[in-house]
Amino acid sequence: MLSVLLAAAITVQGPVAFPTSAVTDLRAGWRYAVGDNTAWARPGFADARWRPAAVPAPWSAQGLEGFRGYVWYRLHYTLDSAAVAPLGLRFTAVTGAYEVFADGRSIGGVGSLPPRYRARANVPVTVAFPPEALTRGEHVVAVRVYSEENVGGIVGPVLAGPLDELVAREWRISDLLLATALFLVGVGIMQVFFYARRPEAVEHLLIFVFTLALAALFIVWMPQVRATLSASLDYYRLYLFFGSAAAAFFCFAFRRIFEVEDHRWVTGIGVYFACLAPLGFLLPGFEALRAVGNYLLSPGLLIASLVVVAIGVQQVRRGVDEARILLAGIAILTLTLVHDVFAEWGWLGPRIGLPWLVHGGSVALVLCVGYVTARKFVDTASIALNDRLTGLYRREVVMDALNREIRRSARTHQPIALIMMDLDSFKSVNDSYGHPAGDRMLAEVGRRLAEAGRAVDWLGRYGGEEFIAVLAASPLGGAELAAERFRQAVSALPIELGRASRTVTLSAGIAAYDGGAGWPTPAQLVGAADAALYRAKAAGKNQGHD
Repeated sequence: MLSVLLAAAITVQGPVAFPTSAVTDLRAGWRYAVGDNTAWARPGFADARWRPAAVPAPWSAQGLEGFRGYVWYRLHYTLDSAAVAPLGLRFTAVTGAYEVFADGRSIGGVGSLPPRYRARANVPVTVAFPPEALTRGEHVVAVRVYSEENVGGIVGPVLAGPLDELVAREWRISDLLLATALFLVGVGIMQVFFYARRPEAVEHLLIFVFTLALAALFIVWMPQVRATLSASLDYYRLYLFFGSAAAAFFCFAFRRIFEVEDHRWVTGIGVYFACLAPLGFLLPGFEALRAVGNYLLSPGLLIASLVVVAIGVQQVRRGVDEARILLAGIAILTLTLVHDVFAEWGWLGPRIGLPWLVHGGSVALVLCVGYVTARKFVDTASIALNDRLTGLYRREVVMDALNREIRRSARTHQPIALIMMDLDSFKSVNDSYGHPAGDRMLAEVGRRLAEAGRAVDWLGRYGGEEFIAVLAASPLGGAELAAERFRQAVSALPIELGRASRTVTLSAGIAAYDGGAGWPTPAQLVGAADAALYRAKAAGKNQGHD
């Protein structure tokens, strides 16, 4: 504290030159006095005996530990010539209620002074100097601060300069916060889309609420929003509500994403945050709200992040693909959270302005969560479309495509062909080498068929060792060439089965529709190809028939 007072004393050297061309942080030249007298706002008042004030700093740093009441600040400034452009001040954070004067004239403030005291904190306000405070010569800025809380004073930088630049700086902050909030809403809408496609995946709905609460938190932090709310509502109530809600729904979503077996810790922490959320609207005043934020919400966030990191590490060790990405996002948030919470507690010096690191960490986490959930959605959709063993389309997918292709063929009068394929003597592979060896053979056959097929072909596993191919815009002759290409691709090289390798052949049956009147049903076309396949088997295998 002594160092702060000494620094303040050194900087009090008389009137300061007011910046007229660029925004400057006004730290030097401030004085303060305890008490209340409206005459202290007048420019002619003699304040030479006032004590030097450190700005920004809470009252505790000025030697006023535990003080509750009025403290006035004064600053003398000079203008070398009459200002051409409007000038102003921007108070980034004042704890309590306050009113600002320029040459004795009230020009703005936040909160309500007694007898209807209403405390506010961290509500940035930009005030414009009246014309009489812009003339050449010496002028005075006075700030009347009142606090009945355990903290008070000008705790954030006081910026001075051209009014347009001060307002522009405020809007740049708001634009950044609003853009981030819109990004979060976009991620949430994406989760709604995923949930609509997979209603059983409740984690998408939980993440939607999480991102929505986080977006609301960013909007509440916008300077204009906080200033607008200050007349009727302490923004910190919304901060507690949306911050706790976001943490609660993330915990619930995290448990669903990883299907954590022992989820009591994660669920319990989520319930804890859910119980904190309504306190933002139920608690009576400033000190109670800040106590919940500092001693219940902040420690809870630290504990939750450490628990989630520990579970994430456990999932990485178990080989869960998505765990590394999500763990990276959680780790970034944890590091930023530790910094900002320690700063909130005063362990890293007073925190000025917004908790930017936590906001950045939150965005990093949302990016990772969005990526992980999108990847899980795509993987699930892929599993719904593809056979997990061979990588080819599932039977239902190919049959649905066959139905569409038959109708398209009848409409455009273009031919369509169907090939049914079956591995020869596949049962002997399972009997001789075991089912794992049979699975390896099926997987390799699927890969070779996919390489031999065209991008427009629908290749799928029909069942067991049977495969099906739907060839759009392909006549019978083209289908025969395709069947031969498939046959050669499968039997070209031996397939490694683990302890041995074996060459496998396949037989194929071909059916075609020329696009004429009276088109067949999918079952009829499959039946015709199946009959041709049976003839190929009867004729000696390893060949194709139509």
